[in-house]
Amino acid sequence: MIAADARLPDPMRAAMIAHAAESAPREACGLVAYDGAGRPARLYRLTNVHPDPACFEIDPVEHFRVIRESEERGWRIGAVYHSHPTGRARPSPTDLQARIDRDWISFIVGRSANRWTVVPFAIGRSGTRPIG
Repeated sequence: MIAADARLPDPMRAAMIAHAAESAPREACGLVAYDGAGRPARLYRLTNVHPDPACFEIDPVEHFRVIRESEERGWRIGAVYHSHPTGRARPSPTDLQARIDRDWISFIVGRSANRWTVVPFAIGRSGTRPIG
């Protein structure tokens, strides 16, 4: 696991929730860049190009643009986020099988009883656990 902070500033958490609400019923997705000290520096709202609204796939052109921009600023990507517009903030079987970088934090934005929550997870080869 990279040395990245799973605690998001309130505006980033609010931006993830807003993106999820705006994208529903499709899953929203994006990346989080971290500065050299491992603090969240910028949230990137990206396009979900997966044809199934209950899955996500980050637009590859946007993905590489974000990586390039982050590296130019001295940042690195340390987290991915996506939403579960009709489910809780926990990894689904699809999430566990996805080829997401296992060194990244996975923020899942879920909705239960019309309330959105954001939960960070470490999804690794040795298992999955909430962080923080």
